[in-house]
Amino acid sequence: MDNKKIFWDKNISDSEVRKILKDVTHPRFIYFVAALMSRTNDAKMVFREYLSRRDFVRHWQKIKRKMRQNDWNDSRILYWDEFYAVFRKGLKQNGKNDVKEKRSAINEELEKIGNKIRKARNKKNLTQRELAEKIGLSQQTVSFVERGYNNISFVTLQKITEALELNIYINVTDVPQSSVYGITSTSSY
Repeated sequence: MDNKKIFWDKNISDSEVRKILKDVTHPRFIYFVAALMSRTNDAKMVFREYLSRRDFVRHWQKIKRKMRQNDWNDSRILYWDEFYAVFRKGLKQNGKNDVKEKRSAINEELEKIGNKIRKARNKKNLTQRELAEKIGLSQQTVSFVERGYNNISFVTLQKITEALELNIYINVTDVPQSSVYGITSTSSY
């Protein structure tokens, strides 16, 4: 593919795009990387002419999030995800792994709720994927909820508990750091 045709619909020259992609602090960096990776699967050209492997690994999660805004990018995301895994492994082996692992904190009380949700899902003979499809979420989100990660929303909890016919009660008192979480079932197992 002719490089100049990649950004044919953008009012920007190829040299300007290259300049943006060399500067990870540029506000349009993620936008143009996502556009580039959505439009080509020529990895040699991408990493030779536009983007360093290290910058790609550092920013892949943001790039992927931007690419996911278009459903038709799913196969491209899987394609580039393979490069991410290979490059990430290579950086680790070379001791150049300065990409921080982002770990969400697990809340002990939410972990208890997650365990109850897992048990209710298992009793209904649903896999995480089946539950996710039923309520319009990703399997990964269901997994996060069941493991007690605290970055989930009340809406997500509501969708899951409604699908499993569970009621969730949260009572937050005026005492700092003192909260009560509870979950009960409205159906008999």
